[in-house]
Amino acid sequence: MIAIIAILAAILFPVFAQAKVQAKKTMALSNAKQLDLAQLMYSNDVDDVCVPYFSEYDPSTYTYNPPSTYWPQLISPYIQKITASGPGGGGGTDQQMLDTDLSKIFFDPIEPFKSQAGDPNCAYGTVASWGISDDITNWWEPNGVPTTYIPVSQGAIVAPANTLIFAETFNWLCDPGYSGSTLALSYFDDNNNYKNPYNGSNNGAKQTLQSPYNASYVKTKFNQEPDPKGLNNIMFCDGHVKTVHTSLLTHDGSYWSIGNNDQWP
Repeated sequence: MIAIIAILAAILFPVFAQAKVQAKKTMALSNAKQLDLAQLMYSNDVDDVCVPYFSEYDPSTYTYNPPSTYWPQLISPYIQKITASGPGGGGGTDQQMLDTDLSKIFFDPIEPFKSQAGDPNCAYGTVASWGISDDITNWWEPNGVPTTYIPVSQGAIVAPANTLIFAETFNWLCDPGYSGSTLALSYFDDNNNYKNPYNGSNNGAKQTLQSPYNASYVKTKFNQEPDPKGLNNIMFCDGHVKTVHTSLLTHDGSYWSIGNNDQWP
């Protein structure tokens, strides 16, 4: 009898494990859908301008005016009522990124985090499992292109159903840190001012994306390409979500190009 139970357990436990992973993947897609709809609602309220990576930039003075907040906090009110619980009290600076409690929707269920408040060893904290496309936010830019810090408008995105706005990310700002940098460098980014300089073979997508599903290895550093055979959940500018092979995001620029021309911008 014990032998039969052992055999059944050996057969069923892997099945249960696979079912658990699939359930988490389904939950992640559901969370992604809610975030995608929230960013669209935010955009509708600000004259169809996409959500920025960091808000309140004044191009006339090249400075940020308080209260400045990151995109998770900007769209969070469209999902839930947010509360500031950290020592800064949401004072309108970088500290607000660490102070605001985010819904679990912002966190991939397959990628656990130390805390929603962030990694104390990282000035930028751990704020979400998702990174916003740099082609949308214009935060870093390719070499030789002036950085504007100003997000594009919805109207500038030629093919919103094929252009991603969010993807699961590696926390490259805290390298070797944890997933959740909130900024996904574009396939077209090759800026030499990265924390770890561009080495001629990696584009921004290879450097900053994470592959949480079906990956044969776990990414541990900035310049390490995520498993091309892994799977990523991504959100598109028109509000739909999809699971794709990571290789499509790290080897094909069509998902990033707002001009639908496979090039920056």
